Amino acid sequence: MLVKELMNEEPLIVSLDTTLKEAVSKMADARSSCLLVVSERKPVGIVTERDVTTLFAEVLAGQGDLSRKVQEVMTTEPVCVTEDSLFKDALMLSRSRKLRHLPVLDELDLLVGLVTQTNLVDAYAGLVDKQDELESSVEQLRLLSLEDPLLRIGNRRAMEVDLAFTEADAIRHHKTYAVALLDIDFFKGFNDTYGHQTGDDALRVVAKTIKQTVRTSDRVFRYGGEEILILMPEANEQSAFRCAERVRQAVENLNIPHAASPLEVLTLSGGVASEEEGRWVALVEKSDKALYKSKGSGRNKITTG
Repeated sequence: MLVKELMNEEPLIVSLDTTLKEAVSKMADARSSCLLVVSERKPVGIVTERDVTTLFAEVLAGQGDLSRKVQEVMTTEPVCVTEDSLFKDALMLSRSRKLRHLPVLDELDLLVGLVTQTNLVDAYAGLVDKQDELESSVEQLRLLSLEDPLLRIGNRRAMEVDLAFTEADAIRHHKTYAVALLDIDFFKGFNDTYGHQTGDDALRVVAKTIKQTVRTSDRVFRYGGEEILILMPEANEQSAFRCAERVRQAVENLNIPHAASPLEVLTLSGGVASEEEGRWVALVEKSDKALYKSKGSGRNKITTG
């Protein structure tokens, strides 16, 4: 199922010079949970119910002004999907980033619709209702999973979807983003020494530590085995290196014994790469090469690509 099959084709839109009073009135008349702000048919902002609630709280406190322009309160650069995006990819994006509204663009990046959380939930419910009629229905539903069941971080499928949307957003808005690929040092030896159950426990602790160390805007995924990828939107090489280095130090500070490692405790090696408007596949490959440089030069270190 494609996004264009379930989107609202006539979303509520206003221009940048629309007043807040007029915008709120439009939302109330249409009973809409959001409105899109457009310039030359391209979405440049979004105003949601949460923004309106904040606005009225300011008005009641004597600090708000409904004569201001909508561009003063809108959320800029809304996360968008294309009309040919798959439903399950839009659902993953909505859930992972906690978004209730996704503007839909055509191949020219022009606005053609809006997908809401309600649209996605309704489509998902329809898929569940019809699962007995679908071939490989269990596999279809499994693909909607975002989370690695062991580490409780994003799985490989969720990673690829999020990277693709981050790449598109970077290209559309001329942004830089970064990735860090991390690998636990001598982990095979850890499993051989302590057993796979203890290895799984260590992986869970490491994943939890990484999540607690990165920014709230960063996203963490299981790349494969004991490898973990951090996606850092709007980060350059220097800030991404600092983030990865904080993670490396936090894992070392756990002081998890590792008798099979010359470092004696569980540690991470990592590679970092960042580009403006970069293609995510090339960016991950670049970080992978940097990771292997870290491994080849003593481990327990971060190398930039």
